[in-house]
Amino acid sequence: MFRLRDHIISLVAVFLALGLGILIGTGFTEDMLVTQQRLLIEQMAEDFQNLNRTRLELEAQIQKLHQDLYLWEKYQEALYPLVVDGVLKQQRIAIFYQETAPPPEILQMLEDAQAELTTVIGIKKNFAGESLAQAGQALADFILGEMPGRELPELLTVLMAQEAVNVDKFSAAKPEHVLLFLGERENLNSEFFTAFLNTLQKKEIPFVGVETSEIKNSFLKEVKAAGASTIDHVDTVFGRYSLLSVLQGNVGSFGLKENADEFIATFSKQGSEK
Repeated sequence: MFRLRDHIISLVAVFLALGLGILIGTGFTEDMLVTQQRLLIEQMAEDFQNLNRTRLELEAQIQKLHQDLYLWEKYQEALYPLVVDGVLKQQRIAIFYQETAPPPEILQMLEDAQAELTTVIGIKKNFAGESLAQAGQALADFILGEMPGRELPELLTVLMAQEAVNVDKFSAAKPEHVLLFLGERENLNSEFFTAFLNTLQKKEIPFVGVETSEIKNSFLKEVKAAGASTIDHVDTVFGRYSLLSVLQGNVGSFGLKENADEFIATFSKQGSEK
């Protein structure tokens, strides 16, 4: 027969078993948490050491690159006068620029090479009108020194009044090369520039299309198709030496962009035909 005492003993046994299970389970859980935390700390410490080693390696590489750059700059300084000084002596060069003026280092190199700058003229902004082809031909004739006397044609006077054209320098002397410093394609009017290039071609004056490394949408492909040498990244030391080589007689398309055939021109003063 079921007795109350047996019932109480059963309940006490159940609660004792439950408490013991909770106690044992809690102990195991705490041990597992401690173990996991210890493993996590050890992994973090190892990761930190790896990152620190990587940082030290990168710092060493940066230091080496700084040293290499310093030595390369010193090498350029030593090489510069041997390659540049006087190599373009009395060569007449005209400059046309669109949107942006020629980099100062290019002008300095031409001066050190003893080139003679004739006319320097630029388009400060894209302009519109009914006489774009005429304006292109007039600017080309002006650069080539074929305008009568030193009077500006009426069209150029109008464009200058509109602040579309800027004349930095003028000489009636006929240039032996025309440098075209070009900006972004979308800022060039195709009608104007086609007439400009066609006029240079008809006069059989060599022209060179150049642009800086910051230009994203290049127009040099069209200049190359017109039979001219081209140089992108002309603001780099490699681009400047390629330009110097082209002005000495070499031909081709040089630089890093898709239009280029070679990275850098040779330094032959006599030039070579490709």
